[in-house]
Amino acid sequence: ALLGTAFSAEIDPSLTEWRLLKTDLEKVKFPLRDYILEVKAFRPDYYNTNPSYTERFAVWKITTMMMLLHAGNWKKQVGRVTWNTIKYDEGRDIAIEECDARYEAYYSWPANGEKEQIWAWNFFEDHVELTCNGDMQYQQRWDEGEDHRDKPGLPEKCAALGAVDVDRITFRHMAGEYIRARPKEVKEPEPTTPPKATTQPEATTPPKVTTPPEVTTQPATTESPELPDDNKFAELYPTCDCWTSECNYCANMECTVQHDLIGDDIGIQVTSKLGWRIMNSIVLYDEEGNTLGMFQWNLKNILLTGCISCQSPPAIRSIKPGTVDLWVFSLDMIDGVLTLHLSYGGSVVYKNALVGECAERYKNVDRFAFFDMTCGNTFTYVKEQMVAGARVTPNCAGSCPSS
Repeated sequence: ALLGTAFSAEIDPSLTEWRLLKTDLEKVKFPLRDYILEVKAFRPDYYNTNPSYTERFAVWKITTMMMLLHAGNWKKQVGRVTWNTIKYDEGRDIAIEECDARYEAYYSWPANGEKEQIWAWNFFEDHVELTCNGDMQYQQRWDEGEDHRDKPGLPEKCAALGAVDVDRITFRHMAGEYIRARPKEVKEPEPTTPPKATTQPEATTPPKVTTPPEVTTQPATTESPELPDDNKFAELYPTCDCWTSECNYCANMECTVQHDLIGDDIGIQVTSKLGWRIMNSIVLYDEEGNTLGMFQWNLKNILLTGCISCQSPPAIRSIKPGTVDLWVFSLDMIDGVLTLHLSYGGSVVYKNALVGECAERYKNVDRFAFFDMTCGNTFTYVKEQMVAGARVTPNCAGSCPSS
């Protein structure tokens, strides 16, 4: 069944078929609340994911797509959306100007690096979603515009964009791409929000996704990793953000903690506030300091770079946003199978057996760091089983207030 409003909205019926954008400036009447906007785009054959400062504008020009959003008439511009056909190392992938103070990072490489890509913009009353070939790449709640000193007023501007009925779009820098309208289904997805890990450190050759997620809808108390006791000399440290110049944007090993994650019995224990938008993010490294990937979770999603991208199970989604509690992430070798566990409040709420390339990659975890997390969160530092880098201190080398 289709939304009743979809057929009454003003739209060219031919737009339900692919339409070629012939120039770099095309204007199309398109009611975004009633139809999903699909864009068929093409990754360039030659690109640079880490351009120098002098190269940036030339490089961005060949990967950038832009939409100017209008309401009621072409003179009333209410929003600007920019996104790219590739994933940049610095996370300069996508931004809604009225909501984001800086560019955000995709969750993964668009279309797994394939040249042809099908993007889908889905605007809802409370949020917007962007997928590429069915994989979620970006989400934004209208009531969670970024509060940033360099771009004041974003929360109000983002809310205003969400409240207006966009009915026409100017497409910029998109000659040679295709667009079409897909009517929405009656049942909209449950309102949620995105991983905010905007500049995710990513390994150079992400492994193929090989394992479907296996989740527990009800907590299972028997599989929870052991918590530290007093004789293990556990201390609470803030989750020092490695995405800083001092930490060379998560490349400085002095901002990491060496830890035998697979061989221990305690995992990585984080006490944090969980919501729909902000992600808890743990960067994982091998013994040489190479980035293997990142484990991220919030009420909406669970992600492991290159291997897992799924919706959080009911046991997590039912948690009240803003709840502060203990989370334990662990990788355990069970009967020869590398198994990921995520526990909440002492109970396992998610697990996934890693096989193939995923197991080969993550069996080499030797250290970890925290990405884009605040001083308000803490992790359990166990001196007998961990070795903290010089910048991982009770005040994050001066970045956080001393307790």
